[in-house]
Amino acid sequence: MEEFTISPGNVHDLEILTRHRMLMWAEIYPELADSIAASEETTRDWIKVKLLQGSMIPFMARTADGKVAGSGCILIKEDQPRPTDKSVYTPYLMSMYTERECRKKGVATGIVAASIKWCRENGYGSITLHASKEGRGIYEGFGFNPTNEMRLSIR
Repeated sequence: MEEFTISPGNVHDLEILTRHRMLMWAEIYPELADSIAASEETTRDWIKVKLLQGSMIPFMARTADGKVAGSGCILIKEDQPRPTDKSVYTPYLMSMYTERECRKKGVATGIVAASIKWCRENGYGSITLHASKEGRGIYEGFGFNPTNEMRLSIR
């Protein structure tokens, strides 16, 4: 099994982070290919701002020869205080993507583990995310539980 190193990323990883986010959406919603492609510039600009603000913490999985095998990010979102957590900031795990040839080799698991460790070390008491059907097993393996979130599309 190939070994991967998980390390924090930075603004120099902007292009790969944008590419991975676009590929993630394309795999989840292939029927939205045109809309996904049209959102690339806006997405790149948004990621860059969040990275420079320090509110997005990327994690990069690299092979021994330095090739990026996958990535994922923690976005620190402002939220309301709750009885169980009075912090108004919540880490949100997002943009998880593993290159096809590196799947089923522990890349996503390594990124999730590094993200959880980072959140613990920085004093956060929980992490939220939205899971694709393919990713649910990884998150459940770490103890993530479904919540009661509901959504209404108003477009």
